[in-house]
Amino acid sequence: MREDPLCRMYGGKGTTAHILSGCKTALTQGRYRWRHEKVLAVLADILEQERRKKQPAKARPLLSNIVFVKEGQRPVIHSQVRQNLLQSAQGWEMEVDLGRKLHFPKVVLCTTLRPDIIMWSPEGGKIILGELIEPWEEGCEEAAERKKPKSQKLVQDCRDKGWTAWLMTVEVRCQGFPAQSAWNLLTKVGLRGHLRKAAIRRLGEASERASCWLWHKGEDISWKPGREGQ
Repeated sequence: MREDPLCRMYGGKGTTAHILSGCKTALTQGRYRWRHEKVLAVLADILEQERRKKQPAKARPLLSNIVFVKEGQRPVIHSQVRQNLLQSAQGWEMEVDLGRKLHFPKVVLCTTLRPDIIMWSPEGGKIILGELIEPWEEGCEEAAERKKPKSQKLVQDCRDKGWTAWLMTVEVRCQGFPAQSAWNLLTKVGLRGHLRKAAIRRLGEASERASCWLWHKGEDISWKPGREGQ
């Protein structure tokens, strides 16, 4: 395991975990924010493609296979509804906090808080708040807990205004491994099968490429992404 000069200079531990997720100097210089936006941009593109699709007014229940019943007995019908949040309303809009430029839609509420992604339907009175976290494996729960107070307040504020609100926390570990929460979000916006797998692969690759860049730039004391890092 190599020792990172940046960490040595500022008294940190030159471990992979420290370089990729625990260095205070790298945090101050915006290195982690840069990686965060790289992954967030990919997630936003995936969601935007789904948002632009024409959504049916209502998801249709899928009935199970035919079940034969004896005379005089009532058939038991099992139905499975594939929950697609985007099918629950029309006219979805989206804002993403890239470059710290997100403005919470005033039609929902006035607040200075900024989740990573907002998708809302003025027609349906529904809103989805998305938070992206990129922890090292051992810091997954801690990273999620740090975002909870802000996210939960936003959800409750939206509900107090009469909106149906969902909070989706998406975890893509900085080693390039999307967690189950990423699969869950993609499922809830309608992605299935090979499309969902391809989206998950894109998220993982974005995180892995950005983390590799941070690792290689560990030799540099100052931080300014070069052409490969743009």
